[in-house]
Amino acid sequence: MIATDAQAQAVRNLREVKRCPVCGEPIICSPILECAHCGKKIMLRCFAYSPTQGRHIAECIDLDLLSQGSTREQAIGKLQEAMFSYLDVAFDGKSTKGLVLRLSPLSHRLRYHLQSMVCRLRYPLGRKHIIKNNTNCFNLYFSHC
Repeated sequence: MIATDAQAQAVRNLREVKRCPVCGEPIICSPILECAHCGKKIMLRCFAYSPTQGRHIAECIDLDLLSQGSTREQAIGKLQEAMFSYLDVAFDGKSTKGLVLRLSPLSHRLRYHLQSMVCRLRYPLGRKHIIKNNTNCFNLYFSHC
């Protein structure tokens, strides 16, 4: 469940897409899940791509969620809204065992890893997009064990 006023405000602005202050690329703000029992943190793996001109897809392979848009920003905004909405329902106070992490089909996970590899080859020194004090990205607590 969403607990603080800052988190409630973040949920209201789910479709707002943040940009990297260095390169200007849109960033997918995904929640960080933390197990209430063991403290293990899981960053959700998300990416965006454009299979054809005018069609953009953003996907979270850990929640098996996908969104489409006519722009990259629109697809990312829809994915952010879908991730937080799904997790808000999953965290309705009952057990979350088996509800939270739902892996995408193998072909989607392979596409993610291929995109990740291409990015690493394109930017060999690394390219991390980090926004400090980002109120749209926050921790959610769940139990996987």
